[in-house]
Amino acid sequence: MSGVVPKVLLLLLSMSAADLATAAQPVGRRAVELTFLKSNPGQRERLKTFIELNWFAMDRIAQEQGLMSDYTVMDTGTDEGAWNILVSVTYMDEKGYDGIVEAFERIRRAHTTVLVDGKGFRDLGSIVESKRVFEGPGGAKPAPMLP
Repeated sequence: MSGVVPKVLLLLLSMSAADLATAAQPVGRRAVELTFLKSNPGQRERLKTFIELNWFAMDRIAQEQGLMSDYTVMDTGTDEGAWNILVSVTYMDEKGYDGIVEAFERIRRAHTTVLVDGKGFRDLGSIVESKRVFEGPGGAKPAPMLP
């Protein structure tokens, strides 16, 4: 047992800083991009529809191409607050959008914007903030089934 500790220390000392940083990162870590939006007054449902018809139309193609694993839209149920809609996109790895930018831009160029009641994104709301967070290894776990 006493010979193991010196061997581990020797291994750690022989690793570069980059090796140590890579070793410290969890395997299978995926980026989740959170986009916080604020709808214009009375436009929350239309903004969600715009997201479905445009953002998620492109995300569906990206998902089919294996570029991202999941996307969803949620809302606070009110027009109040600094933000009231949250879009979450889960990518295949920790690079997130940065890792698929070229492929996704091809999808974006092929997409024709669908207006909602004649309104575009800026008529319906705005992006308040975006955050990248990281999911742990294995992603979300399904809820256990009750007997």
